[in-house]
Amino acid sequence: MEAFFCVGGILLVFVLIIFFYLLNTARKRNAPVTNNLGKKDYLPVYISLADKPQSIMQGMDKLKVDVQKTEKSGDKWRWFPMLIFLAGVSLMFIDLLLLLFGYTSFIFIMGGVALWIAAIVMARGLRKSDFQDFPPRYNGTKSILHTLRDDLRPSGTFLGHLDLTGALLPTKVARTSKDTQDRTTEYFRDEWLALKAKLYDGNILRISAIQKSKKRKSYTKRSRISGKYKTKPEKFKGTEHDLKVRIVANPEVYTITRNSPTFKHGLNIGKFTISELSTEGGIISFVASSPFEEVEHENILQVIRSAYSLLQRKAA
Repeated sequence: MEAFFCVGGILLVFVLIIFFYLLNTARKRNAPVTNNLGKKDYLPVYISLADKPQSIMQGMDKLKVDVQKTEKSGDKWRWFPMLIFLAGVSLMFIDLLLLLFGYTSFIFIMGGVALWIAAIVMARGLRKSDFQDFPPRYNGTKSILHTLRDDLRPSGTFLGHLDLTGALLPTKVARTSKDTQDRTTEYFRDEWLALKAKLYDGNILRISAIQKSKKRKSYTKRSRISGKYKTKPEKFKGTEHDLKVRIVANPEVYTITRNSPTFKHGLNIGKFTISELSTEGGIISFVASSPFEEVEHENILQVIRSAYSLLQRKAA
């Protein structure tokens, strides 16, 4: 009898796990998905920017529409796995009734288990249609492309990439270091936007937006009091942004001035501070740094617009 109750309890727990799994599948995801560092996870996106501005922006819009269509098509079927599960329960109940009347049969139980397996498989497929939100940088980059498109030569194209796959990927570790307690800290370098374009006035513009982050890996530490070993979780140590811009001036149209009150070393522009600046060789090259994790596209465009104050148009 004890063995019967033990097996019955295990089966009940198993059934409840399946039930709540299917119930969560039926409910549309509303809460944002977070990672183990407590930060919101966004849909990983990588786009190669190698086309005309209008074509790139249309492709970005189409991607969002396709994702939304996939989500909506999955929403129509969310309750079907739960209904299949309940149908399986009904079949199993028939065999239980037969057992009460003295008939031994497991046909309906086997059919119910088969329906449960089908429900789980279908639920897993539907969960794959639950996409995360697009990163804010996705729309921000589109706004940058939209602003710069009128400055390109006729039939001109952009070259570069938009990498929104994540700033803390193992492939983006630039270096590692260890402290005196043998704890490892990883330094990440994420060039999430790279853009090159030849402008209508003959200038060549290069933009590189880089997020630099630090993360201390999890480690095992022995407690001084109890003597037991405890594992400490990984810890996010901070992030900052570098905006690297290079403008190769058209010597037939512009001269470069070395001093400008609206663009100089140490000047704060929006969320950025000009940390490096060079105007040698007919090229404006600078780095604008920001201690913020997120920098809006307005701040990037503001810095680029201010840099153009170093260009003086030649007299006709």
